[in-house]
Amino acid sequence: MDGIGKMVTYGISGSMVAAAASPALVRGMVEGLGARVVQRMGIEAGLQMGMSLLFSGNLKSVDIADIGLAGLFGKSAFFSQAIVDINLKDGFSSSIGIGNQKRISETALDLGVGGFNFGHNRLLNSSEIDRDVVSIISNINSTARIITGKVSTNEY
Repeated sequence: MDGIGKMVTYGISGSMVAAAASPALVRGMVEGLGARVVQRMGIEAGLQMGMSLLFSGNLKSVDIADIGLAGLFGKSAFFSQAIVDINLKDGFSSSIGIGNQKRISETALDLGVGGFNFGHNRLLNSSEIDRDVVSIISNINSTARIITGKVSTNEY
């Protein structure tokens, strides 16, 4: 892994595929962004891709903004995720008049489900429940958040 990392760092590798698929990229992201940020982005990306494949049969409805905002803001990202969407199907959409207009009902639903998930996680974190169980419940709630959004906007 160190050898691949040095080749990519110093530009010795001629293949961009090797650079993109190498452990050096992941290591660089973890070092640059922090393990927690990369973990949150990875979980959100996995959920987004899974739901897009399930409901659309392709990756065009993956919300790239949600992935980045999950890494940036963590569990409190639901507010900004409700306002901004970026995907291949619709491009840039927002509730604040920039880009394509996102419907108020979509924003309200995203805020409601995301706010419930946020509050539920805070409640569980303050309890004496094992942290691994809280993490599993949080991932289930995140999946439910994305499914509710897809079903409510008829993206299937």
